[in-house]
Amino acid sequence: MPGEAQDQSPAPPASVFISYASADRAAARLLRDTLAAAGLEVWLDEEELAGGEAWDAKIRNQIRTCTYFIPVISATTEVRREGYFRREWRLAVERTLDLADDVMFLVPVVIDDTRDAGARVPEKFFSVQWLRAPGGQSTPALQDLARKLARGEAVAAEAVSPLAAPAAAASRKKSARAEPPPFPKFPAFPEHGHRSRFLYDLVIWFGHLMHSFWGHLPRWVRVIAAIVIVFNIIGMFSGRNNVSLGNGSKKPKTESAETADATDKAKDGEIAGEVGKALGEAGTEMARQGKNHTGVPGAIQSLFTASAEGLQGGRALAVVTFSGEGPGAEAYAKQVFDLVYEKLATGPRVGLSPIPFTAEPTDMDCLERGARMKSRFVLTGFGKAEPGKTPGFTVRLFDVKQRAFIWTETFDTAVIDAKAVARRIVAELAGRMRPAPSGAAVPAAPAAPAPPKDKDGKG
Repeated sequence: MPGEAQDQSPAPPASVFISYASADRAAARLLRDTLAAAGLEVWLDEEELAGGEAWDAKIRNQIRTCTYFIPVISATTEVRREGYFRREWRLAVERTLDLADDVMFLVPVVIDDTRDAGARVPEKFFSVQWLRAPGGQSTPALQDLARKLARGEAVAAEAVSPLAAPAAAASRKKSARAEPPPFPKFPAFPEHGHRSRFLYDLVIWFGHLMHSFWGHLPRWVRVIAAIVIVFNIIGMFSGRNNVSLGNGSKKPKTESAETADATDKAKDGEIAGEVGKALGEAGTEMARQGKNHTGVPGAIQSLFTASAEGLQGGRALAVVTFSGEGPGAEAYAKQVFDLVYEKLATGPRVGLSPIPFTAEPTDMDCLERGARMKSRFVLTGFGKAEPGKTPGFTVRLFDVKQRAFIWTETFDTAVIDAKAVARRIVAELAGRMRPAPSGAAVPAAPAAPAPPKDKDGKG
């Protein structure tokens, strides 16, 4: 019967739509040849679409009616921020909404060393298996896939050797953090009339290249590089400010001024050398502790401290950020410090040591901090609040050169507010320090109180 004859007619071959970026046309053609040899009907727009047709409408229809959709993923698609192939990918993803979960439709193929982790593809692509076919060449895995697609068989994971696809978005983000981005492929030379587009792709390629190069560096190298860049930017702006101030002065420099400038330049060179030495030592320590993640934060803090103190070093007075321990002691110390440093920071001979003491410092701790900053004097403050004892805040001013303190005083924080303590500190500094003819600061009076004794009765 005619109806039975019609039922026994062979089914049309399965069709495959290959979506690719224009720079990957050669690889797409090789994929087409392998798939067609297996008996698949391959839709490649460069052959099927003639001029004058409704190009966009036909593309949509082919994606809507094809049996399988093969997106070609490469370094080119990673670099391209936009392109018609991305619209094709989204159309294919939209079609999967109408398909059963066990229907195989998306078959991503990677033609180079692009990694799936963090790839610039639709989210749906990560839920299916990927296949590698370098350059679109006819590999055994690709031939086996083509035969199974032609027969309508489900593709087993071990048969196609897919890339490891994350199970969820969270695991993919974790993998993306663990693996550095791949190096982008150099954009293909443009066809006639597309030079401006090539320049745009070249700039984007260079940006991705720098990003990939940065991602492949060890973490400790990136930390050091970032800190060096930040401090160079700070130094650059500081230098500009000094130049602008210098240009505003029309007075000729005297011999003493030129000597002072030379001394300042020599001191700046010495400080820069100390910063470089600190960066090198900290970098070596971070490299040594690179496998021990708990040691990296400490090394980073040491690096930051050494760099900051190097830039702030060489001042007459070094101020260590006040700190404290116990209920309310830390907040009280911070309030006093903010008020004091607001007054002292206007002077050019005051340097800041930004990392506070985590415990009550000894005399040696304070002197070492001042010596490291190459300062004549060092000012410290530490608050302490212990159960059953009167809360106090102790401020000390040390003469680093004489290795002795010249003033110390403890304030009852329960009675005296932070503003009064700050005023007292500023007044004492003004009375005990004065500029000498050489520009350095000297104490106005000899050391008054004796150093406090420790638990063994020694000073």
